[in-house]
Amino acid sequence: MHVMVTGCAGLIGHWVTKELLRNGHSVVGIDNMSSGLWGNLPPKPNPRFHFFHTDLVNYADTKEIFMSQRPEIIFHFASLPREGSSEFQVYKVTSTNILAAVTVLELGIKYGMKRLIFTSSMAVYGKQDPPFSEKMPRMPVDPYGVNKSATEQVIEQMAETHGFEWAILRPHNVFGPGQALHDPYRGVVGIFMNRIMRREPIYIYGEDHIRAFSYIEDCLPAMMKTVDSKKANHRIINIGGISPTLIKDLAEVVIRCFPEYPRPEIIQLPPRPHEVVRAWCTTDESVKILDYKEKIGWEEGIGRMAEWAKTLGAQSWVIDDLPLLSEKAPLPWRDLAKKT
Repeated sequence: MHVMVTGCAGLIGHWVTKELLRNGHSVVGIDNMSSGLWGNLPPKPNPRFHFFHTDLVNYADTKEIFMSQRPEIIFHFASLPREGSSEFQVYKVTSTNILAAVTVLELGIKYGMKRLIFTSSMAVYGKQDPPFSEKMPRMPVDPYGVNKSATEQVIEQMAETHGFEWAILRPHNVFGPGQALHDPYRGVVGIFMNRIMRREPIYIYGEDHIRAFSYIEDCLPAMMKTVDSKKANHRIINIGGISPTLIKDLAEVVIRCFPEYPRPEIIQLPPRPHEVVRAWCTTDESVKILDYKEKIGWEEGIGRMAEWAKTLGAQSWVIDDLPLLSEKAPLPWRDLAKKT
């Protein structure tokens, strides 16, 4: 099967790419490398992997790729994942996420795509009472969640007209080796690890912040089933962790994995604007449709990621432009902005 993976150098994208290649598929990888890691790309040479260093927002360049490659299946992972910061960089987040998605959608339809697998987010649920079920309405509370919600609806509408198969995955808090440690705005596990290695404080927003964390190797088998699962066609499926955990407890588990480093100071801050304090999902549909099983679990997964992170060492923060940065933004982001 000829498969395209957008965001192929990101956390989820590179694991899916490796598994597709291992299973004998040919893969077209696209990434603009804004947050992906060069080390996540498959080693060269590999005649079944073709990489394009391209920004999907560039329609003309992306069209050339689709014309030459004509993928049958597309995993669309590429996005600017900015749940917290989207209110401070709304143009960049919205234009990137929406334009990238509709570019892939339109060109996929035009050049023979048979199935689209789109990774959405549990941000579409907003502040409803957890656990979030796929039957709940879309009620996003920030621009990033609105982006994901809108893209889901466009996919559903376009499929009715053009007849392609689709599956929408809503992963929640996926982490693991290959995650960008240099991103100070999202990916709390990676942020905590990098702060420890940089000997910086750990910041926690709100006292009772709860999430369910998902180790990538637990999610991967279920994600791979979407390639040819008839049961997954035209379905929206939550995928990820089954154990809601306080962020302060997560911090302690991460700290224990770095005994060779000084214990960081933990600083409690107010919740970020529109913070969804309690967020985790049901897994009934992923178990039933994709045979989701949590074999490793988040605590062992933290240990595995920590060992990988130590091989990289402390990373310099990559500071993004936040045009609407104000006193309403979290203190760590304001401090970083002062250093630019």
